[in-house]
Amino acid sequence: MGPKMSSWLQSQRFLPLALAIFVLPGAFAQRGNTGAGSRGSTTPSIPNTTTPNNTPGTNTPGINTPGNNRNTLGTTENPNTSGMPMPIFLSGRVLFDDGTKPNTNIVIQRVCFGNPIPETHADSHGRFSFQVGQNQAAISDASVDSSSQGMPLGYGGRQSSNQQMTGMGLSQAMTERQLQRCEIQAAYPGYRSDVISLATHRSLDSPDLGVIVLHRLSNVQGTTISMTSALAPKKARKAYEKGLQLASKGKLDDAEKHMQEAVTVYPKYAEAWYQLGRLQQARQDLAEAKKSYTTALQSDSKYVSPYDQLAVLAAQEGKWQEAADQSRQAVSLNPVEFPGAWYLNALANYNLKHADAAKKSAEETLRVDGRHKFPQAETLLAQIYADKGDYPAAAAHLQTYLKLRPDAQNAALLKQQLSKLQDAIAQTKK
Repeated sequence: MGPKMSSWLQSQRFLPLALAIFVLPGAFAQRGNTGAGSRGSTTPSIPNTTTPNNTPGTNTPGINTPGNNRNTLGTTENPNTSGMPMPIFLSGRVLFDDGTKPNTNIVIQRVCFGNPIPETHADSHGRFSFQVGQNQAAISDASVDSSSQGMPLGYGGRQSSNQQMTGMGLSQAMTERQLQRCEIQAAYPGYRSDVISLATHRSLDSPDLGVIVLHRLSNVQGTTISMTSALAPKKARKAYEKGLQLASKGKLDDAEKHMQEAVTVYPKYAEAWYQLGRLQQARQDLAEAKKSYTTALQSDSKYVSPYDQLAVLAAQEGKWQEAADQSRQAVSLNPVEFPGAWYLNALANYNLKHADAAKKSAEETLRVDGRHKFPQAETLLAQIYADKGDYPAAAAHLQTYLKLRPDAQNAALLKQQLSKLQDAIAQTKK
């Protein structure tokens, strides 16, 4: 690059300060102090995390790794246009792709706004059926969580939790409109589930969802379900389930009391400790939340979700080495089901000025994030390549992000940066 080109680039002042595009994973972030990053452009901006998936610039957690089938149900004419709650029945069957015989420990869950809500168990033949939102006490051994996923409550504070989750959790009557952002999937340790969208499903459609396939995961030691839950006594399970119900209705104070009761009755209840931490995090008691997540890991070191939250808390405080360590622990235990942990690891390493490690983790984010829940990895890679002077690669990643999120709140700014990158590329050809 000649002196003339170098001078031109300096005059453009694009990317490091102007881009300001990196945020914590939407599934984990909450309001709070983020601390100063080591580079001006990478101090995370913590968004309201209870925003639905299609809101510009925000993301909720989820996972659909390569090979995951995303089925969409067909529709039929439905005279119910009033938006009034109507009973919605669903049924189907679960199979393992490796020939493993189905069992009654397979959880069928509804995921709304990224929050998993257990509905029922499969039977010994893999069959299941339920009325949506009706089986409030069906799950005694799992409240499945995946990176971006947590308990049925918002993480941005009490108001946003109430706004998003009222009517979206374990309510007894659901409207079709409420189900438009919901999905059905199975959950079983060591396996990844197909996902069936309810976006176009109507109350008068056939209840049969077909077959949900569970795909065996390789190199996975950690789980999204704590194995300690199966040993919880009845009183602890009852308190835990009641806590989930109350949280889904936005009654967070009462929910926290029941979660506290659950862990008091059964101190090894890792999932209850985790959910208690989520409730504490929602009311900004981060010190207590950290204690609860740590206790969850002491109860079950293979339970991956608490590592995610500990990494987020560290990032919010600007403790990037701690964020890198915690997120690395999560992906080392389960490199497939936690794309948000990969992204957070990339962001932490970038702030630590470990560009190569950041690049690798950002690329892993894109590899496992088949549903593009963390498109910020594209902008992070754009920044990394721009730092290296590889403007064509930087431009390509910005273009991909804008294609995935054309209505993002920062789209206009990114388009300006993309234009400057393209100008820089043109200058190098002269």
